[in-house]
Amino acid sequence: MTAFSAITLRELRAFFGSPLAYVFFGVYILLSGLATWNLARFFDTARVELTPFFQFQPWFLAVLAPAIGMRLWSEDLKSGAADLYLTAPVSLVKVHLAKFAAGWIVLIAALATSLPYWAMVSWLGSPDHGVIFLCYLHLIGLSAVFLMITLAISAASTQQVVALVISVAICLILLVLQLNLVTDGLGAFAPRFLLQWVKGFGLSDLQLNALRGNLLISDLIVYAGLTALAGLMGLFLLRRRRHTGSRKAEHVWLAGTLGLVLVGFPIARFVLERVTAPIRMDMTGYQLNTLSDPAKDLARHLKEPVELTLFYSAGIGADYPNIRTHAERVQSLLSELVRASKGKLELRVIDPQPFSEGEDLAITSGITALPTEGVDPLYFGLTGRNAVDDLDIIPFLAPERDAELEFEITSLLSRLDRLATPKIGILSGVSALSQTASEAELSTLQSAIEAQYQVEWVSPTGYALPDDLDALMIAQPPFVSPQMSYLIERYLASGGRAVVLTDPAAIIHGREGVAPALSALADMLGVVLSDKMLADPDLGLPVSVQTSAGVQNIRQPIFPGPGPAQMNSDDFLTSSLQKAIHFGGAGWIDPAETQLTFTPLIMSGPQPSDVDPAAFQASDQSPGAVRQLMTPLLSPRALAVRLSGSLPFTGEAAPEMSFPDDPVLRRLAEADWARQTTEPLERAPAEIVWIHDADFLFDAFYVHPQTGDALADNESLVMSILDQFAGNPELARLRARPPAIRPMTRVISMREAAEAEYLEELTRLENELSNLQSSLDAAGTDERAMLRGDYLSTRRDLRALQANFRSRIDGLEAWLRWLTIWIPAGLVFLMSASLKLLSRRPR
Repeated sequence: MTAFSAITLRELRAFFGSPLAYVFFGVYILLSGLATWNLARFFDTARVELTPFFQFQPWFLAVLAPAIGMRLWSEDLKSGAADLYLTAPVSLVKVHLAKFAAGWIVLIAALATSLPYWAMVSWLGSPDHGVIFLCYLHLIGLSAVFLMITLAISAASTQQVVALVISVAICLILLVLQLNLVTDGLGAFAPRFLLQWVKGFGLSDLQLNALRGNLLISDLIVYAGLTALAGLMGLFLLRRRRHTGSRKAEHVWLAGTLGLVLVGFPIARFVLERVTAPIRMDMTGYQLNTLSDPAKDLARHLKEPVELTLFYSAGIGADYPNIRTHAERVQSLLSELVRASKGKLELRVIDPQPFSEGEDLAITSGITALPTEGVDPLYFGLTGRNAVDDLDIIPFLAPERDAELEFEITSLLSRLDRLATPKIGILSGVSALSQTASEAELSTLQSAIEAQYQVEWVSPTGYALPDDLDALMIAQPPFVSPQMSYLIERYLASGGRAVVLTDPAAIIHGREGVAPALSALADMLGVVLSDKMLADPDLGLPVSVQTSAGVQNIRQPIFPGPGPAQMNSDDFLTSSLQKAIHFGGAGWIDPAETQLTFTPLIMSGPQPSDVDPAAFQASDQSPGAVRQLMTPLLSPRALAVRLSGSLPFTGEAAPEMSFPDDPVLRRLAEADWARQTTEPLERAPAEIVWIHDADFLFDAFYVHPQTGDALADNESLVMSILDQFAGNPELARLRARPPAIRPMTRVISMREAAEAEYLEELTRLENELSNLQSSLDAAGTDERAMLRGDYLSTRRDLRALQANFRSRIDGLEAWLRWLTIWIPAGLVFLMSASLKLLSRRPR
């Protein structure tokens, strides 16, 4: 056995042979558990991410590492055992590193007691394993730094408590140097270079990189550098004890070394981070920190230079963790875009100080002044200006829209880079797409369309379509005149692109049935539109229903929410969608004899049913009533399809024209008609997306009423189609990047299973209650007492069922607490007791 191994094993035996070691382990496990479950309220986050656990670990390590390392040299120095190392013919470097290795193994073992948390989130859902691994890697590196610092202090003192206190103080200082509490205080009187120098010793930003999933080579070098510097300091202190000689020279050497470290380390770190910035690895599962290929392509192929200006009140934003973190992500993304543009993008960052030119520029540019708890507002927005001085803005970069950040910024670049805004024609009969809607009445979808495209509204009785249309959108018009129907068919036959939305039933919009002209268009295209609604109990969206046990969320079969599993992953129109599409009273589309390519885009579940719209309107429209109206279909059905190819349209059978009686209007109508029908038809393959539902356009089906967040990809579906048909196809691949939020799918599944069981039992008990109520009304005096007892018993069963539904989730949380806190703590206690008993056995 080598000297290194012998010393390491000796230190490990000494540590694990002491009851104090298990006390440290137990306290660490309990503190981690209490912080994760009680302070950070892990279960309430409803996400399978370990940020609530990892955010406290650096602070715990700042105490745990000194507690483990304080005795490694101090104990030997006090007992005199260190003299053996100092006089033995063994390299002092080996001895020092062997003690470090022993302490590091103990720290890694302590971190290993938290692995049940990783197993727990893996069981609860699909966590981002790359981020979790990176966070553990950073904790191991941080523990090495703290332990080596403790070794150096331990080598200078024979008192373990002194070594502990000084080491904890140094470790905590390294963690707080980059906190706002420190930087704001220093920034009030210290020059900027001094503030940056102080922050150069801080370690909290390294942990932030880990939580974001960014593996930077500079972070690893910083850990290694600080560990090496602390190790050299410890070796210097030990060599002073081994050698005698000129103390003055040693003091000069020590002072010089400390001065070099204090002055040079922040500078070296600053240079290192700038030089190695491109050397990084995105450890997130969805590559959230990596610029997507479409965004890179768009930045790389910009036609003209674009100047981006980020307005951010850094001092005020520092007081809000969500804003500060999001601002760092925004600046990182903008830097990546600038790098990808190869000189076409220029980035300027302005901190709009109160009453400054920067604040004036922010206000005149349209950046939102967000009120704060203080006197001054917060500015956090982006402007872009192209070579011809066109201005586009994002007034406020909301942290809640982090998932759409890359798309919003790239859309801004796309709008500034294009020579002309694509033109969309809209023929609509629903209020979600309305020409007369006021600013307050605009739907989220219409606002998005008008922000991205030039919208031309089409009259259902007009005599011409707008010229140079890039795409046409038809949304459940109540009537389409023969001449407009002819123009639409002619537009499609010439290679037009259209999105057609029809609906067999009105849930919100009030437009019953499909216009005859659109039915005729469907016949010409070779598709059959259902006149009944599709019901899918497996995909139904939950709705609030008043029951005898209170308000319950129960699945409504006529509101199907097909997700990515029901979407065509081979078609680029739907392949990038990550969330469900929330439909309302949708129908289905079947192929008939057609010359076009029929491609289903969104399908129902495997066991759909149909519901008659008239019967639905006559019922109480509850989920229970819908289930009674359902008639099973034989196979899955398509709710949205893509039709591609040449239309069977000759253009010869023009309709009989009826022009206005007014002479002026008549001449205008005749001119419009002649302009669009006299020129020869240039045939080309058409692209049509037909969706047999119009209710899904309304905010009520997919927009959170309080936050405005998109709960489903309804808007993304429509906008992706328009991007492919009329806009920049690269944007379609950006609209629905995978969400960063990873839910607790296990809990969701348990809730859904319990909900189904609850609904079934609720129906049985409610029927039983109804029968008992009828029996009570018809019973005589003698039977009432017995029946009333049965009635009350059934009511108790109903309340117990509801309580059991809630207790399942509470029981799961309690079980997970045992798994992550008490079981590891119990195992540590059993290990300690076992070793104690073994040590008492006679040899």
